[in-house]
Amino acid sequence: MKYEDVTLQREWEGAKEPPDVTVTASEAALGALLEDGDGEQDAERRVRQLGSRVARLDALNVGGMLAAATESGGAGAALAARLDDGLSAAAALGARLRRCDALARAAPDAAHARTDAARADANARALLAELDAIYRWLDPPPLRDLDSLAEPVLTTAEGRARALAAAEALRAALRAEPTMPAPRRRLAAVRERLRRLARAKDQLAAALARHLNNALIHLGNEAAQESRPHRHHTELAPYAPFMRWLKDMDEKAFDALVKVYAGSWARVYEREVRGACEAARAALCRDRTDDLLDHVLSLVESLCNAEQDFCTQFFYLDIDIKSDSSDGEKSEGGERERGDGGRRAGAETRRFMHELFPALEPELVALVGHVERSEPYGAMRALACVGRRVLCAEGERGEQAARKPKCGVFSFVSELEELSGACEAIFATSGRRADLDRWYLSLASAMMHAIQHAEHPRTPRAVLHMENYHRLHGTLSSLRVPALEALRRECRTRYSDALRAYVTQYFGRPLEKLTQFFEGVSEAVASGVREDEVCYRAAFSKHELRRVLALYPAHEVRKSLHRLYRTVEKHLSEEGGLLQVVWRAMQEEFIAQHVALQARVAACYPAAGLALPLTTQDILDAFSDIAREH
Repeated sequence: MKYEDVTLQREWEGAKEPPDVTVTASEAALGALLEDGDGEQDAERRVRQLGSRVARLDALNVGGMLAAATESGGAGAALAARLDDGLSAAAALGARLRRCDALARAAPDAAHARTDAARADANARALLAELDAIYRWLDPPPLRDLDSLAEPVLTTAEGRARALAAAEALRAALRAEPTMPAPRRRLAAVRERLRRLARAKDQLAAALARHLNNALIHLGNEAAQESRPHRHHTELAPYAPFMRWLKDMDEKAFDALVKVYAGSWARVYEREVRGACEAARAALCRDRTDDLLDHVLSLVESLCNAEQDFCTQFFYLDIDIKSDSSDGEKSEGGERERGDGGRRAGAETRRFMHELFPALEPELVALVGHVERSEPYGAMRALACVGRRVLCAEGERGEQAARKPKCGVFSFVSELEELSGACEAIFATSGRRADLDRWYLSLASAMMHAIQHAEHPRTPRAVLHMENYHRLHGTLSSLRVPALEALRRECRTRYSDALRAYVTQYFGRPLEKLTQFFEGVSEAVASGVREDEVCYRAAFSKHELRRVLALYPAHEVRKSLHRLYRTVEKHLSEEGGLLQVVWRAMQEEFIAQHVALQARVAACYPAAGLALPLTTQDILDAFSDIAREH
């Protein structure tokens, strides 16, 4: 053993002696240590020696503590066990730390990724993605050559396809501008590109308008010189997508083309209709009136239907192009009126057809006047001919009308108002009152028969009868014709019966189990049991009544009323205008059932303190609230 170790051992052993001995030994050892040296030149060596001695002394100190603890009865073993447990826990913690570090390094947003190099890489990738989005927005392949849009080739199918692709890409880029982030739109390059796209849009719109204007005028001149019906429909059909684009991007140019078309073909159709009417007037003395009128009406119907079908598709009438980025949306009125068969037009279509056939009504009125002057009942023949064609057209549209989710009021019922107004203006002051009343009676009787036997797959029959009888009753009442009084009362009766049948069928008994309970009570009373003794029977006891009443809390009753209102709203149509009437009838039915049940509770269970879940005022409030909410 070296001198230093012997000295440390002695110092350790001296630590077990009394304090004065330990201090003396330590001082002696320290003095010996300090005296043993060669001066300042060995300072570094002495520091190293002192450090190593201190370390060994600490080790001896720990060993001595453990030995002392072992000698004192096993506490040292426990301390050693705790130290082993601590080492094991430290090892497990280190392993867990290494796993967490590995997971963190594998994560894309790890802390180590926030270094300068990683941030630079992320920024470069974000910039690349932003530039790619800008290029896809403002520089798609169809827009690479903007100069070609000033003079597109529209005479060939391939040229039209390229021009249409460029037009749609231009439209998508310009319409997407408001939705783009503001920082992107503030870039100078983006602003410059948008200005170029706007100029290209104006140039393309001008080129399209110029080409289509020339085509419309050329085809109109050809149609005026030769009879080639509807040839222009086939030749203009490929340009329909361009008209849609113009309606969205340059409404002024679109309106100008619409006026050119209407002006060009109005003259053509005026000549055709006038020629047909003149031929009919000339042949009136030789042929039957019905055949002549049918021929003229067939010609007019074919012209009008063909033009309406073409114009609604070519000019996108009654379609809100700007509200949709792809196919547009039909306006509510246009969609509703065009639902049965596609022949009934919206407001924009009707206005356009009036501009396209301005001479149609005067020519037909003049023809009917000529027929009336030729024979006494000529006007009636004309009316019967027109009515026959209208009813045939309604019959042809029946299957398509059946696809509508609601039937609503039949068109012949609503058109009776317009017809009666025209008849009153023509015949009321001409001494034909009796004939006119007979016509009214015949028409109204036929309508009532048609309504009675009508059916619809998606509308309950009671609703169909209720709405149409109500509308027909209103029309007959407004005529104030004594000959129609019996029919008017019959319409009122059938309307009331249909309303009652619908309420009975769909309202039913909202408190079904409670109603069944009191039906049993009524049967017991009818069999001879006194009302105040019914509660002593097990099936009709107070406890059983409380159980049934618990099935109908107030909020559940309100939920069932909400469901009922949605059902009624789904069945009834807007033009019928009977939603609130039906809802009021259901309210009265509910109150009547409620009052009857409450009276039975008061008679049979007077001292039980039982009541229905809702009072009469609660029912009134619930019906009013539901009507307001919907």
